[in-house]
Amino acid sequence: MNIKEYIRKSERTCPSLGSKELNLVHMALGIGTESGEIQDCIKKFIAYGVDLDVVNIQEEIGDLMWYLANLSRMLDMDFEEILRINIDKLHQRYGGGFSEERAVLRDLEAELKILGGDEVDVE
Repeated sequence: MNIKEYIRKSERTCPSLGSKELNLVHMALGIGTESGEIQDCIKKFIAYGVDLDVVNIQEEIGDLMWYLANLSRMLDMDFEEILRINIDKLHQRYGGGFSEERAVLRDLEAELKILGGDEVDVE
C-alpha cells in the first residue's frame, strides 16, 4: 500500500468531532497517546526486564501513523512531501551519515530554507 492510498483509507475510519479545532485536538492527543504507549513498551523492557513486545510496538506505530496521516490530511499537507522535506533536512544536517558534532553544530539557516521558512531564531 502506498502513502496516498493509506491516507485515503484512514480517512474513512476517522470520526468528525464537529469542528476543525476539535478534530485537530483529537489528532494531537492521539499522537501523544500512541507515542506514550510505545515509550511504555520500551520502559518496561529496560526498567523491568520484560521481553520487548514488538507486536505491540508495531501496532502502536500503526496507530501513530493513522493519527499523523489524518492530521496531515486535515491541514491539507502532502504527507509524501513532509517525508521528502524531512530527509532533505537530515541530509543537510548530516551529509553522508550521523555525527554527534553535526547534530550539535547545525546550520539552522540552511535547514530553514529546506523547510520553506525565511528566517530562524537561533537563540
